Amino acid sequence: MRCDWPARREGVDSPRGRRCASRSLVAFAACAAVGLAAFTPLQRVDAGAASQEALLSRVSGQRAYQHVLALAGKIGPHVAGTPEDRTSGQYIAAELARDGYAVSWQPFTFPYFAVRTVSLAVTSGPALSLHPRVLQYSGATPAGGLAAEIYVAGLGRPEDFAGGAASGKVAVIERGGATFKAKAEAAAAAGAVAAVIYNTQPGEFSGTLGGAAKIPVVGLSGAEGQQLVTAAKADRIAVQLNVQAANEQRTTWNIIGTKPGTREPHRIVIVGAHRDTVPGAPGANDNTSGVAVALDLAEVLKNVPLGSTVRFVFFGAEEEGLYGSAYYVDHHGPDPIAAYVNLDMEGVGQRLMISTFRGSDSLVQTGARLASELRIPAIVGHDGGSDHINFERIGVPVAFVFRPDDPYYDTPKDTVDRVDPSLLQVSGRLALAILLDAAGVSQ
Repeated sequence: MRCDWPARREGVDSPRGRRCASRSLVAFAACAAVGLAAFTPLQRVDAGAASQEALLSRVSGQRAYQHVLALAGKIGPHVAGTPEDRTSGQYIAAELARDGYAVSWQPFTFPYFAVRTVSLAVTSGPALSLHPRVLQYSGATPAGGLAAEIYVAGLGRPEDFAGGAASGKVAVIERGGATFKAKAEAAAAAGAVAAVIYNTQPGEFSGTLGGAAKIPVVGLSGAEGQQLVTAAKADRIAVQLNVQAANEQRTTWNIIGTKPGTREPHRIVIVGAHRDTVPGAPGANDNTSGVAVALDLAEVLKNVPLGSTVRFVFFGAEEEGLYGSAYYVDHHGPDPIAAYVNLDMEGVGQRLMISTFRGSDSLVQTGARLASELRIPAIVGHDGGSDHINFERIGVPVAFVFRPDDPYYDTPKDTVDRVDPSLLQVSGRLALAILLDAAGVSQ
């Protein structure tokens, strides 16, 4: 999950605050939920109450945690389009098949990007220690890099390049005011051979250009960027920049497990979780935790007749730009999708959110009601950082269940020891309650 979605994935320049050093939560309202996070039986008097309570009691955080150990602990980082990506898919498919689900692999292509080499050094001017980060879908330098003077380009607007002075130079641009893509395009149009974008805050940042760029584009922390600009204002500064990256089309898969409904087989309810990680991150919380909860729910329901058809969908290439869910919603077939429950980051942090982005909040309100009945403290809000936004795009009611308070998601510190099985259990019980309410249990 990425906090600044869809901002980051569409190349919009917004601070990371999902998860935030860029996912920002918007307009939260407290849900009417009180009491402990531990399970309390639903207080219902309808005929199906007993069976639903029994199903909810079967959800197991410890069982889900075994999937975290297998995927994040043993396989480790599994970036879309890599051999480990296929290995993680095989594990998920085998678990679904063992539980009796009809399993399918839905292949699709996506723009794969991986950094092989990056360096930036001052060759003429003061000795500065610079630590560049390549923006996703950056262009590459020639083998061995390029050498050029720098041009301070303000915010990187077209008017900041007037006069042709940036031609043949490396444009140094302050973050803000426009997308990363727009800044890169303005620099390239002015003849710059590369762009360095520095943060408005002292620290580093990550970002995407939303598509292949014509020139290399790297980011610097605000502190390092200010040092470079200050030096350039005092004297002419030259740098050596080397960016080597793979920027190509690759194939990955959505893994789908289907359980046909007994009353309304052509009405579909989906539980989804993205299964890929970012490079270098084991992804224990983001998002092996969501995958693990979904697999546990699939096991709970394996012998339970449900009114509507239920699909568990494990999306590929979410971290690259929500490509798997986008492909799925465009190719899901003629049967209508009645509801979508999105699980992304379930194992770290006490705050539990139930969110939509900009679409109908009907399923979120259902989730809030069920959380209250289960005495699970939850907060209702709006967030655009994961696969649910593609389902909203086609008018499907969604409930995005997640925990936003993980400072180490998308980093090498996203390891299995930080995932709390008790939190997986709470998220699983709430997600199952929403699923059962949407799909119905056959008597």
